[in-house]
Amino acid sequence: MPKQLTWRENVIVVPIVSYCAWLAHFFIAVKLDYVDFGPSKEVEFTDFALVSLVPPLLTVLYLNFQKNNHYLLYVIIWTAISFLIEYLLHKAGFMKHFEWKLWYSIPVYFISYLGLYWFYRKVIKCPPENG
Repeated sequence: MPKQLTWRENVIVVPIVSYCAWLAHFFIAVKLDYVDFGPSKEVEFTDFALVSLVPPLLTVLYLNFQKNNHYLLYVIIWTAISFLIEYLLHKAGFMKHFEWKLWYSIPVYFISYLGLYWFYRKVIKCPPENG
């Protein structure tokens, strides 16, 4: 894997993405009860592992492979990858969708990856120093 992220950028990106993933999980899965992970409706270790590990790991992969000149193509590819992961979790019975239709996730992933690209390039990435 190409190493584009610095140690500093990883330390900033991973907790921010984890926090956003937990906020989304809390509102969509816990409060609204639109989806559920694992064998029961309770928040358990499977929820913790999935929400804490998958989004930050996908983010690190996405940002390390990101190319500035083809960012929209990468957003589409990673949207498809994320949707495929969710689809496979759904088919395996690990993720249950109640009020949330599976295809609702596509625009969410697309907007998330676009926002992540912007946030990384404009806020986190260290600007080159001018002399």
